[in-house]
Amino acid sequence: MGFIPNALLIFKSHSKTSDYHDDMNKTNFMKWPQEKLIPNLPPYSLIVMNVAPYHTVKLNKAPTLSSTKADMQNWLTNKGLSYLPTMVKVQLYEIIKEHKETPKYEADQLLEAHSHKVAILPPYHCELNAIEFMWSLVKRRAAGKNIRQEANNVVKLTEEAFQSITIEDWQKQCEHVRHIEDKLSERDGWMDAEMDRFIIEVNDESDTESDSY
Repeated sequence: MGFIPNALLIFKSHSKTSDYHDDMNKTNFMKWPQEKLIPNLPPYSLIVMNVAPYHTVKLNKAPTLSSTKADMQNWLTNKGLSYLPTMVKVQLYEIIKEHKETPKYEADQLLEAHSHKVAILPPYHCELNAIEFMWSLVKRRAAGKNIRQEANNVVKLTEEAFQSITIEDWQKQCEHVRHIEDKLSERDGWMDAEMDRFIIEVNDESDTESDSY
């Protein structure tokens, strides 16, 4: 358990805003599995990712309702699907929805080509990803040593912060995520029970009202 050895990729942000996420895009992300992760990953690994846009770049993206009519027609033609030239976009989109394929993602295909599997976390639930807590810990440790706020030391301090992470640190955060999962599962069960009770009570009231007539 821990970070994959030799898989750390650090690059300098050129963002003009204070948000370094602006620099994380498909190009920068795909460099990581190609150059760092795959060469050092144990065989038949499971990679867990969230639904960030650069994680889920589609290889077989179908037109949407906001696409141009020409793009819709070209997609249908390339698929060998029939349509009438007089059809409006809404009608074309109905055909597209019926025939579009299950999404194939660039990162998934790359990793699966090397016999790895990819699991995608549900959206808006970063608390289910242990790496979020580990990244927060790394940033705190690096910032804690960057007393003089010297930019030239950031890479060195970041590397040292990653190296300082122990198996115990990982175990603690993974257990924390499991605790969150258990709480969410418990809440789902409670919600199901409450919804069933609500449906039963509403139906009972409806039956009572019907009997009164």
